[in-house]
Amino acid sequence: MSKSAILTKQQLENFALQGLCYADDHIGDTFHIKDVSDRLGISYSYFYHNFAMYMGEPFWHYVKRHRLETAAGLLRHSGHSIGDVGDLCGYATTAAFSKAFKQHFKESPKDFRRILELPNEKRTIQIIETITTAAGTDIFGNFFQYERGEKVHLPDTILYYSFLSRGQNPIGEMIAKMNQYYNTFSKILQHFELPQGKIITGTLDAVPVTDYERISIYAGISIPATAEHVHQQMENNYFYLMKKRIPGGVYLKLPVPMDFATAGIPMYNFINHSCKEGIFKMSGNHFFMSLNGSNSCEIYIPLLKKQY
Repeated sequence: MSKSAILTKQQLENFALQGLCYADDHIGDTFHIKDVSDRLGISYSYFYHNFAMYMGEPFWHYVKRHRLETAAGLLRHSGHSIGDVGDLCGYATTAAFSKAFKQHFKESPKDFRRILELPNEKRTIQIIETITTAAGTDIFGNFFQYERGEKVHLPDTILYYSFLSRGQNPIGEMIAKMNQYYNTFSKILQHFELPQGKIITGTLDAVPVTDYERISIYAGISIPATAEHVHQQMENNYFYLMKKRIPGGVYLKLPVPMDFATAGIPMYNFINHSCKEGIFKMSGNHFFMSLNGSNSCEIYIPLLKKQY
C-alpha cells in the first residue's frame, strides 16, 4: 500500500475486521501476523497497530483468546476428546492446550467440562432476554424439541458475510441492521438463481464463554463450495464481504415459526439442554439460523459423526 494513500475510517476498520475474519477461518492452522498483512496488502506494522486500535486488543491476543473461547465452547457442547479439542483450536499437543487453557480460565479442560453454569452464561442470557422478550416466548420454546428435527446432510460451503455487530450491544445492533442486510443478500441470491444458497446468521464466538460486549454476530450468504462460477463472481463483485469456510456433514435441521431475535434464547437453551442430557453432541460451534422471512427460520446444528 502506498504511503501516500489516504484511507477512510471505514477502510481502516475493514482491515481490522478482515484480520479478525482470517483468525477465525484459520483457527486450527499455524500462521503468522505477516500472513494476514500480506493477504491484505499492507505492512506488518500497519496491520498490527491498526488492529489494536480498532479492536481494543493486540491481534495475537485476540487469536489466543478466540481459540481458547472456541475450545471452551467445544468442551461444553461437543463430544470431542480434550486432545481433539486442542487440535481443532490450533494446539500441537494436549499438554500445550491444557496449560494455555488453565492459564486463561483458571480451570483445567477436564474440570471446566464439569461446570454447570459458566460465569458469563447467566449474564449474557439475561441481557439477551431483556432485549428480545416477546409475548409467547414460553410457547415458542415448545417448538424446540429434538423430535421435530430432521437430520440433513449439508455440503461444504463458503459463507460471504458482513458483521452486524462489533461493539457494546451486539444483539441490539443485530436487530437494527438485519432487515437491511437480509434484503441485500436476498437480491444477490436471486441474481445467481442458486436454490442451495442460504441467508444465515450466527456468531463467530462461543456464546456462553465470550463476554457479551465482545460477541461478533454476522449475516451472510452460504454457498456450496462446488459452485465455482458463483464464487468467482462473488470474489469479483462483492470483494468487501468477509469469507468463512463452513464444514459440511450431518446437521439437525429444526424449523421454527418465529423471527431470528425471538428464536435466539430458546435455541441456545435447546442446544445447552440437549448436550448436557446427552440427546446429541455437536461436532463444532458452527450452528446457525437460516432466515426464510420475517417470521420464519431454520436452525442448523452440526452433529458429531458417531451419532448418525
